[in-house]
Amino acid sequence: MSAHRPTRRNILKSAGGLSAVMALGVSGVPTARAAGIEDTRPDFRLPFPCGVKVELKTYRGHNPDDKKIDMYRYGMPSGSPILASADGFVHENFWSSGGLEIRHGNGWFSLYLHMTGVAQAGTWVKRGDIIGYMGDVGSPGKPHLHYEQLYNPNSDQDADTQHMVHPKLQGQLLIMNPDHPVDMISTNSCGGPVPGGGDLFALSPDRSGVFQYSGQGVAWTKVGGAAGELVAGGAGLFATNPSTGDLFRFSGTPDEWSKVGGPAAQFVVAGDGLYGLSPDRSAVFQWSGSGTLWTKVGGAAGRLCGGGAGLFSTNPSTGDLFRFSGTPDEWSKVGGPAAQFAVTGNHLYGLSPDKSAVLQWSGSGTSWIKVGGAAGELVAGGAGLFSTNPSTGDLFRFSGTPDEWSKVGGPAAQFAVTGDHLYGLSPDRSAVFQWSGSGIEWNKVGGPAHSLAGR
Repeated sequence: MSAHRPTRRNILKSAGGLSAVMALGVSGVPTARAAGIEDTRPDFRLPFPCGVKVELKTYRGHNPDDKKIDMYRYGMPSGSPILASADGFVHENFWSSGGLEIRHGNGWFSLYLHMTGVAQAGTWVKRGDIIGYMGDVGSPGKPHLHYEQLYNPNSDQDADTQHMVHPKLQGQLLIMNPDHPVDMISTNSCGGPVPGGGDLFALSPDRSGVFQYSGQGVAWTKVGGAAGELVAGGAGLFATNPSTGDLFRFSGTPDEWSKVGGPAAQFVVAGDGLYGLSPDRSAVFQWSGSGTLWTKVGGAAGRLCGGGAGLFSTNPSTGDLFRFSGTPDEWSKVGGPAAQFAVTGNHLYGLSPDKSAVLQWSGSGTSWIKVGGAAGELVAGGAGLFSTNPSTGDLFRFSGTPDEWSKVGGPAAQFAVTGDHLYGLSPDRSAVFQWSGSGIEWNKVGGPAHSLAGR
């Protein structure tokens, strides 16, 4: 159960872009049945990936308990990607509660709480874009998403608790009852959260073109030309120029790319931020989100790794791992060296230097817990943590409980996680397969590829 929604007086608040203004009070609380509301209400979808089953609940004292919703995803208690339920502008963050509010226009807003990897104020989002990952920030021990819809006809800049309305999701008006939870299956992003397709990208065998998976069958669209490397995540899809190493960002429209920076030893996406390690590995930089402007946020590093749980870097001399606080040059040590580190929506994992054990960071200090045995490689993302058997290459999925892993497939040339889905490139790179989500069943979704990248 989540706590009551924080108010503007007791949260840490930040605004981006157009300045936020306090909404004017109105006599009476608008309801979803009020005249004219349905004429402007966006087509809100469940804020989870396509096909995901979610339990919607409320409880007495969840004031107002008929309008606020706590969402629990079946089969994934934490780490699930949270998607924008409609197009809009992230105009406000609630850092202490892991939340944000999106302004959709015509007086409409949606609010999301208890996430990790939260999109920052000032970000424009399309319905289906990842805006965070389900966690328990502000609700310790109870991972879920708190969700609200608000309508303020007197202001298109801000809304507050008094503007909350009965939410409508996927055409269904919801008047919540503490005694009657509701199950729904998401139709969000079923056509793909990125305009024109899904969140899986592939580089052709000869690296002459970048292709985007449609999310349906075996249909792919060419969206770019020659590339050296693909980098993807919450901040978007990026590709390096094979000759110069310069980095370009995909706009979402085929063949529309913009230069965002020069070459680097490594690029990585963490949450909705893009980071680069200078060619000589002497400094870590963060992209400003505009043009080719970057800010130095750290010193020398051996490797970077990132995801919903944040940005991490290794000390180039000792291999020790440090976590970026979000403030330039503020990093804290979280562990010693490892053969590999991997980040899911809200957890950090490491493979011991001799690859004999998989460990999970406790989230505090330098304490780690052993959760698995020997592994060849770790693969992580919104769909969870996976590891390969060091002898056979078979892939196993971590259940979330130490030493509980289940086989999900055989070996591959590469595995890629895209938000909520797992893909594999066959050992001979002749075909791309998607895991069904159950057992060891996989479906072919594409032909030959050099490499895969998912966001």
